[in-house]
Amino acid sequence: MFEWVEKISFNEASPLAVQAQDTQFGFHRKKPAVMPHSHWHGHIEINYLFDCSADYLINGQEITVPEGRMIIFWASFPHQMTASRGDGELVNIYIPLQSFLTWMLPSHFVSQLLHGEVIVSDSLYSCDKELTQIWESDIKRQVPLLASQVINEIRGRIRRMSIEDYSTFELAKRVTNQGETLEDKQVFGGLNHIQSMLRYIADNYDQKITIENVSSSTGLHKNYAMKLFNRVMKVSIKQYINQLRLQHAQALLIDTQSPVLNIALEAGFGSVSRFYDIFQREYGMSPLEFRRKVIG
Repeated sequence: MFEWVEKISFNEASPLAVQAQDTQFGFHRKKPAVMPHSHWHGHIEINYLFDCSADYLINGQEITVPEGRMIIFWASFPHQMTASRGDGELVNIYIPLQSFLTWMLPSHFVSQLLHGEVIVSDSLYSCDKELTQIWESDIKRQVPLLASQVINEIRGRIRRMSIEDYSTFELAKRVTNQGETLEDKQVFGGLNHIQSMLRYIADNYDQKITIENVSSSTGLHKNYAMKLFNRVMKVSIKQYINQLRLQHAQALLIDTQSPVLNIALEAGFGSVSRFYDIFQREYGMSPLEFRRKVIG
C-alpha cells in the first residue's frame, strides 16, 4: 500500500515469465508506446486512454480500443500494445489480485476478467482525467492515509464501471470456439479451475476453510489442485488465503476503530495470536503499529 509500482519491471531475458511486485499497487502515466513483446504479471490492470487509441494483442487475440475509453483485464494473460494513435496519454493502474477479490464486485464481472476477458467502459467521464491526476499527486506525497484513500476511490470507480453499461471483446468466447490443440484445452481448463478456486477463496476467506474445501470447489484432487494453483499463482493456496485476510485486516485497521481481536476474527484468522504472527512476519510491524503509522 505504501510503495506503489510506477511500472512493471520486465524480465527482458524471459518476457513471458511472471513478473514480481504482484502484491503492490501501481500507477503510471505515460505517452502510449508500442511494446517490443508480450509480458504478463498477476495484477488486475486498468488502462485509461486519454485523447488516444491503441491496438493490443491479448492472449493471442488482436483488439482495438477506441479513443477515450477505459479497459480492465487480468494481466496474468500475455498482453502487448502493438500500435497507438493520437497525441494523448495512457494511464496504467495495477491492482493486486488478492486486493481486487476482496472488493466484492459483481460475480459475473469478476468471472469474465478471470477467464481472460477485456472489459471496456463505454465512455469516460469528463472528470476521469482530473481524478487520475489527483491520484497521481496523492501517491507521490507518500502519505499512508492518502494512499488508502486513493485505493478506495479506485475501488469505487471500478464498482461504478461494473454496474454501468460496459462492453467486452468476447475474448474468452473466441478462445473456446477457435481450433484448439489438446494442450490449449488443458491450459484453458486449468484457468477455469483457477477461477473457481479464486472465487471460492474470495467468498470464504473470512471463514475457516481448508485446502480440501478449496480443491473440492473444482472437483480436482487436493494434490493436483495445490500444484495447479501454485504453478499459476506463484504462491500456495494457504499463502494466498492469508494474503486476502491480511488485505481485509488492513482495511479494517484503517477504516474502523475495532479492537485487534475483533479484526483478527472478522478477517478469518481464528485467533489473535495467529493474526499477530502472520501480520508481523509480512509487514515487519504489529497491527497496532500499522494503524498508528497510517492514521497517526
